[in-house]
Amino acid sequence: MSKKTQRSEQRIAFGEEWVVRFMGVLDSTLDDATKKMVMEENGRRCYHNWTKESGRKIKPVTLEQYKKWVGKHESDGSIRFEGNVIHFQYMSAAETGLPSKEGECLCPLVESKPKGLSAIYCHCSVGYVKEWHERLLRRPVDVELVESVLNGGKRCRFKITLA
Repeated sequence: MSKKTQRSEQRIAFGEEWVVRFMGVLDSTLDDATKKMVMEENGRRCYHNWTKESGRKIKPVTLEQYKKWVGKHESDGSIRFEGNVIHFQYMSAAETGLPSKEGECLCPLVESKPKGLSAIYCHCSVGYVKEWHERLLRRPVDVELVESVLNGGKRCRFKITLA
């Protein structure tokens, strides 16, 4: 193993330990509502940065247009509609578009699922999904984390309710 490989592996390990430690700080100093707010805002900014870095342009659509698009392009069961509720689950990584196996965390920062990571961490994904759908549908949405891989689920699943 080269020194460069060793260094990169050390940096990944440090980053994972840092995230676990930082989330522990949040857990011990903030109430649940504030922790969720902080992590959701981070997720919103993560989505914003992803669109900026990837050059993706979000073209707002109506719910009906979205349903039509999903019907033509999504056959993996990642998006399902029920009235004004969208059921969404991550089935592939945003960076690659490649399918993921059940039980794989798709957040590049904690994909190895470091031991001791606070459950509140997954509210970052709530903010990400919220920002994405509010921009896409040009209206407020409420996002509920139904299940997450880091907390023992098979997939990260969300219930998105349109206002």
